[in-house]
Amino acid sequence: MDASRKNVFSVSFSQFGNAFSSNFVQIFFPFYILNISTYPLQYTLLWTGAIMGAASLCAAITSPFWGSLAHRFSPKILYLRSLLVNVISFFLMGFTTDIHLLFTLRVIQGLAAGTSTIGLIIISASSTKENISSDLGLFQSSMTLGQLLGPLFGSLAAATFGYKGSFVAASCVVFSSFIFGNLYIMKLPPLPRKEGASGRTALDKRLLVAGFLCFTAMVQMTFLPSVLPNVFDSFQYEHATALRLAGTVVLCYTATAMIGIHVWSRLSRRIGLHRMITLLVILGILLQALLAFSRGVIDFTIIRMLQTGFVAATFSLVISIFAKGSKGSTLGFLNATRFAGNALGPILATSILAYTNLASVYFFISGITLLAFLGFRAVFDPSSLRPQNRSDGTGGETA
Repeated sequence: MDASRKNVFSVSFSQFGNAFSSNFVQIFFPFYILNISTYPLQYTLLWTGAIMGAASLCAAITSPFWGSLAHRFSPKILYLRSLLVNVISFFLMGFTTDIHLLFTLRVIQGLAAGTSTIGLIIISASSTKENISSDLGLFQSSMTLGQLLGPLFGSLAAATFGYKGSFVAASCVVFSSFIFGNLYIMKLPPLPRKEGASGRTALDKRLLVAGFLCFTAMVQMTFLPSVLPNVFDSFQYEHATALRLAGTVVLCYTATAMIGIHVWSRLSRRIGLHRMITLLVILGILLQALLAFSRGVIDFTIIRMLQTGFVAATFSLVISIFAKGSKGSTLGFLNATRFAGNALGPILATSILAYTNLASVYFFISGITLLAFLGFRAVFDPSSLRPQNRSDGTGGETA
């Protein structure tokens, strides 16, 4: 294996460890916050959403900045810096019993984020033109696998070893990725600057509507873990049982999301992007509202699996509309809406739940997705998104 291929595999493997740890922790975060909170339930719910969303919200703001630093510093150094921040943050969280300090650590994680952005830069710099698509696909698949396995092992670890031991375990996994990356990722010089390149993005109507649709799709994908304790409580499960089941539920609907991304992206080449997006978003809206009528954890999980199986592909399909001939800043704007959805999904869910009930959470998210869909139908011309004989290049990623 040559040095460039070794670099691709090394970055992808280390990114798996980072994604695994982040989702490992995310699944038991709401349970941990409920356990250490000294506030009434209403205020605890607000803090839960803020703590779970803080890292992604800060990452949405700072990721372009860390990406731009690759023109001044070695991408490997920036990548390892980000991993090390996660190592320290996860370790300290295990010994934190103050909600304000926990929130601060999450903000620091987000401000110092950039692992995936710098990872993409390293992959791009290491790959040949012929292999770039498959190499980026490997990188994305590694992240998705971490997102799939992390919640299951996180819930089991929290139930078996307790919260402190689980945070330390997450820190150890990221530290292993840090050591692996330090040993095997090839050091790259700072990226050359392109003369005369403009980073400005024309925020026209189509781009804004597409960004809103991506945002609502990601809210659907990411809102649930923050309110899972309340969902299980509504089904009258005790805390310990709910903690064990939470990872299984997330594992199930993340798996259908992965399948959906692959299937619908390929099928869209036959029936067209406009029809495909329309079908998936409508089904996502209906199934999101249908969650309010579930009467047990089994039918709730089945509905959620179907919902994510449809809506997860929306982001990659919308991205593919702009993929050909667009500036990087255009795709960067759409990617920022993904971060915003990751951040605001739990914040919206817990804020609404603090003052209303779970049904209101489901209907509100369904409603804003409907608004985004109506905007999509009004702005995008179906004839411009007809089926293509070539690949649309959709690859996709899960929340």
